Amino acid sequence: MGRRELLEALQREGAETLAAIAAGETAEEARLRRTAAEQSADERQRHERELARCCDERRAALLATASREAALIRLRAEHLLALRLRERAQACLGQVCSGGDEGLFRRLAGELPELAWGTVTVAEVDRQVAEACFPGVTVTTDPALSGGLRAVSADGSLTVDNSLETRLTRLWPDLLPTLMAELRTMPGDRTTEGGGEGATAAL
Repeated sequence: MGRRELLEALQREGAETLAAIAAGETAEEARLRRTAAEQSADERQRHERELARCCDERRAALLATASREAALIRLRAEHLLALRLRERAQACLGQVCSGGDEGLFRRLAGELPELAWGTVTVAEVDRQVAEACFPGVTVTTDPALSGGLRAVSADGSLTVDNSLETRLTRLWPDLLPTLMAELRTMPGDRTTEGGGEGATAAL
C-alpha cells in the first residue's frame, strides 16, 4: 500500500470513528433527555400528589373545625332555648294556679305521709284550703310558691316539699328532651339549622 492509499485509509477510518463517536454522543444525549424528562414527570406527579394530599388534609381540618364550631353554636342555642323554656314553664305554674285550685291542692296534700305536721307553707291563694286540710297546724305562705305545699313534721325531723316548683324541677330533666324533640319537628323550626337563638327569642 502506497503512502497515498495509507493516508486515505486513515482518513476513512478517522471519519468513521468520528461518526461513531458523534452517533454515540447523540444517542447518549437523547437517553439523558428521556431520563431527565421522565424524572421531571415523576417529580411533577409526586409534587401534585403531595399537593393534593395537603389540600385534602387542609380541607378535612377546615371541615372538622367548621363542624365543631357549628356544634358549639347549636349547643349554645339549645342551652338558651332550654333556659327560656324553663322560665316559661315556671311562669305557667303561676298562671295555672293563679285562681287557686282546691282540687289540685287536696291531691298534693293527700300525697303526704300520715304524720303529725307542725308547719305547712303554701301559696297565698291556698291558705284557706290548707287550713281546712291541716286543722291545728301552723299555715304560712310563701310568695315564691305557685301551688302545692311544703310541710315540716311536728318534731322537725322531716320536711316534705310537694310544691309545684319542686315537682317541676324534678320532672324537668324528663320533660326537656321531649319538648326539644317536638320543637325540632315543628314546621319552620330553625334550631336544626343554627337558628336556635332566633327560636329562643321568639318564645
